[in-house]
Amino acid sequence: MKRSIAAILFSAIFVFISHNNTALAQGAAVGAISDDQIRNIVDRVAKHQITTLADGEYPAVTNLDDAKAAKAPEGIAWDYPWGVALFGMQRQSVAFGDANTGQFVTQHNQICSRYYQWLAGLEKQFGADGKAFGETTKIKGLIILGKLDNCGAMGNQMVQDMMLHPDSVTPEEKVVVARIADWVVNQQDRMTNGTLWREHVQGGTVWPDDLYMGGVFLVRWGIYNHEQKYIDDAAHQIINQAALLQDTDGLWFHGYYVGAGKHAPYKWGRGNGWVMVSLVETLSAMDEKDALRPQLLAILRKQIDGVKKVQGTNGMWKQILDKDDIWDETSCTAMFAYGIARAANRGWIDPDNMAVARKAFAGVSHHVTADGMVNGTCQGTSMSTDLTYYIERQRPDDDPHGRGPVILAGTEILAGGQKQAAK
Repeated sequence: MKRSIAAILFSAIFVFISHNNTALAQGAAVGAISDDQIRNIVDRVAKHQITTLADGEYPAVTNLDDAKAAKAPEGIAWDYPWGVALFGMQRQSVAFGDANTGQFVTQHNQICSRYYQWLAGLEKQFGADGKAFGETTKIKGLIILGKLDNCGAMGNQMVQDMMLHPDSVTPEEKVVVARIADWVVNQQDRMTNGTLWREHVQGGTVWPDDLYMGGVFLVRWGIYNHEQKYIDDAAHQIINQAALLQDTDGLWFHGYYVGAGKHAPYKWGRGNGWVMVSLVETLSAMDEKDALRPQLLAILRKQIDGVKKVQGTNGMWKQILDKDDIWDETSCTAMFAYGIARAANRGWIDPDNMAVARKAFAGVSHHVTADGMVNGTCQGTSMSTDLTYYIERQRPDDDPHGRGPVILAGTEILAGGQKQAAK
């Protein structure tokens, strides 16, 4: 049977409208996540971090064998992803009034500090053998130091916790944060212009990661001591690195090879995430009249503009940001959600950008399990000139790099402009 032209046209219009209504509905569904859903995810992830804590036994001993036989603390850890997780838990505790989460962070830090004091005493008593024993413990990073990864992120949340709970600060905590500050301020390798770098890694390298490991600690240390010079130092770290690593599209390359005089070729997601988190944390601590503030705002806005252009339709960002044929990565997506939400909440960018952050968190939500595990996160990653290296990185279930960023992102999205624990 032949159909009239009118019937054919009507059918075509009906299909067109149906298709577009479906597309619009699907588009609306992307990023559609309620405040209750966000809060539930943040609570799940934060509570997933809480372990059973128990202090150790720290006896006076006459030989190292007796020290080794003493009961060690339980439930503690010391590494930079854990530092970010604890920092997120502080924000969640303040924003949601969750005393249990906050008490866990405080108790954890105080146990670490008491344990450190005892181990430092063993090093003094037994010399190299005592130090070697300390390097086998759960806080070996604090014993060794040697790089920003071993101190900055943990130090940042420790100083923040001391400011949140000044009446419960212990002498041992003060010793630990002073040790960390001495490393970041005085001992970490710096270039002639003051930029933190890793002199003995890959022939001398500058890492965006260190804007968090070193810079965010400097911010918190400056606030704690009422010393602007430390906040300025953190700001200069960002400005100096941006000159080396920020591309014209706003995205950052994954580090700089100082000896070769060139940046790494790829724009790694989490590296860009460290940058954005560091930018918003530094700006949060700066006075509006600070002379360096306009430069940081320009760097941040340029990065946010670049990041928005490569966000996936599912809200996620890629392991390498400007490569469409590579996998989605959870930690950088959460970091961008946090940075964009914080910038929108504080009026540094148009508040409509909060929709970008919510869409990102909706994407992240599909990688959080019912018991608060965060999946789809790239494991610890070095700098490379080989794209295959990034593509083949593993994404272990509940890799610790993803936990803190998810808590920070969800808490900030819900903040609605409130300055929770910023200073």
